[in-house]
Amino acid sequence: MKKKILIIIIIIAIIIVIIGGVYFFIDRQKEKEEDKLAVTFKDNLTVEFGSNVKVSDFIENLQGELTEDKKIDTGELGNKTVEFQYKSIRNKKKTKSFQINIVDTSKPMIYMSGSLTVKKGYNKDIVDLIFSGDNADSTPERKIIGDYDLNKIGKYNLTYSIKDKSGNEETQDFTLNVVESTNSGTIQGGVKKINFADALEKYKNSDTKLGIDVSQWQGDIDWNKVKEAGAEFAIIRLGYQKGYEKDNALDPYFTKNIKGAKEAGLDVGIYLYSYAKTKEEAEKQANFIADNLDGLKVDLPIAFDWESWSDFVKCNMSFYDINQLAHTYINTLESRGYKGSLYGSKNYLQRVWYTDEFENIWLAHYTSKTDYDNKYFLWQMCNTGRIDGINGDVDIDILYVQK
Repeated sequence: MKKKILIIIIIIAIIIVIIGGVYFFIDRQKEKEEDKLAVTFKDNLTVEFGSNVKVSDFIENLQGELTEDKKIDTGELGNKTVEFQYKSIRNKKKTKSFQINIVDTSKPMIYMSGSLTVKKGYNKDIVDLIFSGDNADSTPERKIIGDYDLNKIGKYNLTYSIKDKSGNEETQDFTLNVVESTNSGTIQGGVKKINFADALEKYKNSDTKLGIDVSQWQGDIDWNKVKEAGAEFAIIRLGYQKGYEKDNALDPYFTKNIKGAKEAGLDVGIYLYSYAKTKEEAEKQANFIADNLDGLKVDLPIAFDWESWSDFVKCNMSFYDINQLAHTYINTLESRGYKGSLYGSKNYLQRVWYTDEFENIWLAHYTSKTDYDNKYFLWQMCNTGRIDGINGDVDIDILYVQK
């Protein structure tokens, strides 16, 4: 009797296992079918180089929820496999991938007037004198179309061409003037000086603070007099890169300046003058700043200052490349506990920098009323300021108070 009962129990167990296995198999098949239908992608998976896109931009329908709608790096041309994770309707973590095609359909850019003037006998490549660049290609083909003689005075009607590796080309006609003398270095007329007291009267209100930015070129500064003159902050050069591919150096007046400004009761900010051409250099510069500050508190974002635009065509950088330098510098500073900012003149903020990608912009525009229409928190409005405590010119800045 016991033997029969045992056999019955075994048979029942086997039946349960079989039924369970069949159910599991059916459920797995159902889940696989659900997975096939869980994600559908958009028909167009082509994206422009440097675009600010996320995973969700390419998904038509998702039965579930993305665990992270991550940003996709579009800084390299060609096919790119994008992998992402989502939680299914069964609340299980799943991994999927899709492939996008990153293309460049944007023409390079040329920034020049209708003429270029050089002195007779000029012995360098005039291609390097014309500012141009491409969003994606760091070494586009630049050339002058037409005949000219740099050893013969005259006017030459030429065409400047720049073409990137994707086949996008831009051209501009211009006149090359070869002259006996370019009067290089001759200053016509005087430069208007702006008294800090006058700037205070014109620009100071409940939404602004006025200050200055300084480096070794201002020499010894009486910071108490600067404070008494109405300055509320100072942006101080911590250091500079000695040149392309060269080391970083501390501004010889930095320690004295930041100590004096803080003791006088001024808020302080920092900047470093950069010649960086690689992200590694930009990261090194940010760490150089943080190491020298050594935990010292600063009140304003620390600026990335790259402005050697006359050499840009020889630096083998795309516009994307140089923006990545600024991002690297700022991100490295933030990892060290400091806020970063981007410094730029109006022209290059409009032409080169991807200003929408930066939280803090320090605008340089030497005018009584800027017409720059993008966001900025700080405006360097002149470099010919005069203030008690400093002998000679100084930059005057207007800070817009965040409320």
